[in-house]
Amino acid sequence: MAKASDYKIIAFQRKPGHWRANVTPVAPPTSTRLGTTILGFVTTKDSDSEESAIIAANLAIKQLET
Repeated sequence: MAKASDYKIIAFQRKPGHWRANVTPVAPPTSTRLGTTILGFVTTKDSDSEESAIIAANLAIKQLET
């Protein structure tokens, strides 16, 4: 399970009432294998508020394998 403190979360409003969050690692890993590095991602579903978009991002981070 990945740690939320290793990622930066930025919520943004796609259109009025539709929020998503961008998740980016704070520091890239020093040694990686091809295909295992995550540069960042955006939550897949719209949320009703900025707070719920950040909650969705934190849940997505918890599901990542390190």
